Amino acid sequence: MWFPMQLAGWFVAMVVLMSIIEHQVHARLMHKAPRHFFLKRLAGRRKIFTSHAVKHHGQYREHFHDEPVPSGEDRGIRLNLAEGLLQAAPVSAILCCVSPTAAAMFPAVVCLHHVIWNQIHLEMHKPEGRFFARWAAYRYVARHHFLHHRHPDKNFNVAFPVGDWLFSTVAVPSAADRLAMEEAGIA
Repeated sequence: MWFPMQLAGWFVAMVVLMSIIEHQVHARLMHKAPRHFFLKRLAGRRKIFTSHAVKHHGQYREHFHDEPVPSGEDRGIRLNLAEGLLQAAPVSAILCCVSPTAAAMFPAVVCLHHVIWNQIHLEMHKPEGRFFARWAAYRYVARHHFLHHRHPDKNFNVAFPVGDWLFSTVAVPSAADRLAMEEAGIA
């Protein structure tokens, strides 16, 4: 009985950790222009900011979603699973000092996060009426993400908004926000 409880506990802890990481990467790398002398000169760092804060937000600020796109043309709104696993390796190495179970569980949670993130983010911006589109949980995160596009300094989590609650970055919708969510069909 102890081992399943331990696995469940580590799973929840890794989901929270992934939410915190998603929040911090989104808030600090994707929404803050590089200011440090050396960071300004890193093309990859500038590309992350420009791709997200300028292009993605520019496209979806006024219209939260638009027409579905063919596979392969949706890179700007999808996470790459292979990149996620590569980026999870250093975190797993650190976690190994605490618990081999946590170290093994973290890449699995990263995979789960990326699969869920890709499906829900794609449905948010390129709706096709996927099987989960009417679920209450999906509609909650869709509203949460919708508010991020209206208030770019809030609601940094897409899949699991735990980080937003922990860092007090949850946007409170105004009457205009609620009306816009209704018009977008996610109220």
